[in-house]
Amino acid sequence: MGAYDDIADAAAVLGTLFYRDPASDQAQPALSWLESQEAGPAWAFGQPYAAKAISAAANALEDEGLQLVHEDFNRFFVGPYKLPAPPWGSVYTDPESVIFGNETLAVRQWMRDNLVKMNLPEREPEDQFGLMLLMASWGVRNGVADEEIQRLFEEDLLPWAFRFLELFVDAAAGGEAARRSWGDDVAPSPFYQAVGQLARLTLEDWQTRYGWKSREIPLSR
Repeated sequence: MGAYDDIADAAAVLGTLFYRDPASDQAQPALSWLESQEAGPAWAFGQPYAAKAISAAANALEDEGLQLVHEDFNRFFVGPYKLPAPPWGSVYTDPESVIFGNETLAVRQWMRDNLVKMNLPEREPEDQFGLMLLMASWGVRNGVADEEIQRLFEEDLLPWAFRFLELFVDAAAGGEAARRSWGDDVAPSPFYQAVGQLARLTLEDWQTRYGWKSREIPLSR
């Protein structure tokens, strides 16, 4: 067993929530689990607050319905309007704040080093927050060395993840990040606010639990 076996399931759930359209077939297992009674107590990281975030997400999904959550997904991850919290690492780590920047290249190198291949839509950056969590989950389950899993987090995800989540949660709560992108007429998204909080709690737990040290770099956003 590897040192990070315990993170595989949580990384898969979070990765799905941040990468897959909730209306897609690929998202349904994660959403069904989220709505189950055992989801909150079973989450191994960031407790007791993680259980509250999971409960809030499940309640929001029930109250809003899948169609509204699907529309929120498009606002946060697809467009056509400006994204308040772009989910790609290069936007935060590249001096010019662009996609397909240095962080994209770094993640591609990690994938080559560890023989990770994913069937992605054409011209999609590999340094997407949810996609990188799915990579980590796949790596843990398929024998990628512990030091390489640690490298993915310390060098490529953690340096920008908390800034992304700060903007993401603020936008989902209808804060300044949302108003700058969408104006004053868009309602908050309780579902994605809770999902963002769960991701932040979980990453904080992993950092403490495993002693991960984030690479220190200036952020451009």
